[in-house]
Amino acid sequence: MELEVTGSFIYFTLPIFGGINVTQTMVSSFIVTVLLCTAFVCLGKDLKKRPDGRQVLVEKGVMMLTDMVVETMGAHNVHWTPFIGTIFLSSLCGSFIGLTGFLRSTTADISCVMVWALMVSAIIWYQNIKNLGFLGWLKGFTEPIVVMTPMNIVSEIAQPVSMAFRHFGNVAGGGVITTLIYAALSAASVAVLNLITSTGWLVSVIMIALGGGLVFLWKRNGKKLPLVFGVICAVLGLFGLLQTFGILSGVPILAYGVPAVLSCYFDLFSGFVQAYVFSLLTMVYISGSLPGPEEAQAE
Repeated sequence: MELEVTGSFIYFTLPIFGGINVTQTMVSSFIVTVLLCTAFVCLGKDLKKRPDGRQVLVEKGVMMLTDMVVETMGAHNVHWTPFIGTIFLSSLCGSFIGLTGFLRSTTADISCVMVWALMVSAIIWYQNIKNLGFLGWLKGFTEPIVVMTPMNIVSEIAQPVSMAFRHFGNVAGGGVITTLIYAALSAASVAVLNLITSTGWLVSVIMIALGGGLVFLWKRNGKKLPLVFGVICAVLGLFGLLQTFGILSGVPILAYGVPAVLSCYFDLFSGFVQAYVFSLLTMVYISGSLPGPEEAQAE
């Protein structure tokens, strides 16, 4: 079996600079950028001294973000709040946009999160060179002893790679898991329904009747187990009967709702967690190159 690995789908190519491919990720990133800019403009206008409900929520969110930056990076780095907020919201909305069903999550593309990680590394290198000088920055790779130089260089390269692959792996892995489970349940649906229909329509009718009986038993006793088995039995019997007469043939009944639930988990919960983790790592790494006045004096 030949395995073909491809990147993001290319919509069209712009005939400039030798051809620029416009991909799914680029379109999703552009839409996320437009939506965020529009939201910021709408939420930031008509501000009042006595805020209303909308302004209260916005100010609460800004205060929470500012407090997180101050606690992680120090009060002297509070001016990095807009940058951290942009990284967090871009990652969060980039993951959520995959819930549309027709747009690709930007964070499911390694090239997108790798650019963010390299941007963070470039900021760190710039700040270190600014604070220590170019020769002082190079000298830092030889500390604490010269033989550690190769390890320090590898560590510096591994930092953006680790940040990017952690974020990308969790988001893209969710899509792979969802696809595999859906494929397995679809195959199971075909096997079960074919087994039911091969025995004739009478078995389907019996299953429907049996399911109805279990539901009736649940109403009498109030136990959940007969209800669960009754619903499953009745639904399988109904779909088996419909498939026997050529109606809704091949519908993966066992896979109903599963992709949606898993997608909500990976895109909502995992997307939020990964956006928070990426932002937290960004703050930790950048703050390491921007020590406070007391720490800088001690050095």
